[in-house]
Amino acid sequence: MTCKYLTGNISIMDEDIKVKKYSEKKVENTKKILSWVLAFVGLFIVLSQGIPLLSSYLHGEFQIFKQNLIKDPLPESYRQYIQDEFAYYDPGKSYFANLSENADNLEYQGLFTYDPTTKSTKQIVVNKNYKENMYITISQIGVENIRITPNVESTDEKIYDQYLKYGLAHFKGTPVPGDGGNSFIYGHSAVLSFFNKHSDLPETIFTKLEGIDIGNTVSIKKGDTTLEYVVRNKKIVSPDDFSILKTQGDKETVTLMTCWPLGVGTKRLIVVAERL
Repeated sequence: MTCKYLTGNISIMDEDIKVKKYSEKKVENTKKILSWVLAFVGLFIVLSQGIPLLSSYLHGEFQIFKQNLIKDPLPESYRQYIQDEFAYYDPGKSYFANLSENADNLEYQGLFTYDPTTKSTKQIVVNKNYKENMYITISQIGVENIRITPNVESTDEKIYDQYLKYGLAHFKGTPVPGDGGNSFIYGHSAVLSFFNKHSDLPETIFTKLEGIDIGNTVSIKKGDTTLEYVVRNKKIVSPDDFSILKTQGDKETVTLMTCWPLGVGTKRLIVVAERL
């Protein structure tokens, strides 16, 4: 009896050990499967975001390489939009805070610009009280009737972000389009994986600026007037280059800016268009 009882207990213990080992193996296999699944999901997320960013970055670096390798065919005045003469940059302040200080330091008093509509010169006006929304269209890249909020206070992200959710912002301290000089307009960009699914979202519409070419037209509707511009320059600049704010000789221009690489913003994509 005793032997049979012991044998039976041993058999039960063996079964318990087998069940325990099976359970442990099953748990281990499940962990391995979950690890592989999570690894593939993580890899997919990294590639879906990283490849568009890398593509954008390499595209921009190739443009910079061409700019340095090939003599710029544009007039000398337009080449000055990218240069090594930077204004003072305070690393303790945000990009827009630095930009605002440099905008405030611009001297417009006594400066004149050529008005192509009247074919005469006019004094540059900085109207910080202008409040009527404007609308921009760049048909060649699919930007259609996007709102520009004028005179946006750009030193505080909480302020300008509330306007950029619905379109673009005109930088306070620079002339309003049509008032001569250089009008500065900016907007968000997004990584292509996001933008391709939300291509008409006003908040990130300036992602399309990467596709703009020299010679494309820019239309800005201001009240009852439509102002027409032609793209003269497209550059990638460092975030401490504030020459992008300057009026270029007697030309009336708009400077369009977004972050680059798209959705990241270690540099800036700049498009300059001259009024026709």
